[in-house]
Amino acid sequence: MSKKIELAVEFLKNRFGIENLNENFVLIDRGDIWITSKEALKVKENLKFNRIGIRLIRVFKNNFKLTTSGSQVIGYLAKKNVLVLEDEKLALSYIKGNDIYSNFENLQKGQVIVKFKNDILGIGLYDGNKIKNQIPIPKRISD
Repeated sequence: MSKKIELAVEFLKNRFGIENLNENFVLIDRGDIWITSKEALKVKENLKFNRIGIRLIRVFKNNFKLTTSGSQVIGYLAKKNVLVLEDEKLALSYIKGNDIYSNFENLQKGQVIVKFKNDILGIGLYDGNKIKNQIPIPKRISD
């Protein structure tokens, strides 16, 4: 396991309480950190692929950022910094690209996983007063 992957795993554990990714997934260092299932790697042995998996974490000079797609794959493992929305209108507003304005005492400033009930919507950036929408524009829904 590369040093970068070790640091990414540590980031996921510290930020979201996500542990034991290696039980079901394989992490790949391609500059950013990618994730795939162990089963998909077995298929790859018999077929030719340019790339396998999805981007889990974007790697920057001094930090990591969990991607929306990555959160939708592993977010069910998160134990902290998760906002669970129960209001369907608020969830719909969020996936349209709007921010959520409120003070959430159970969240730390920084990246959070945003869910509607049991469905993971994506990532937000909490600053203590609002959750800034981080869902990429192509993944948002429109009116």
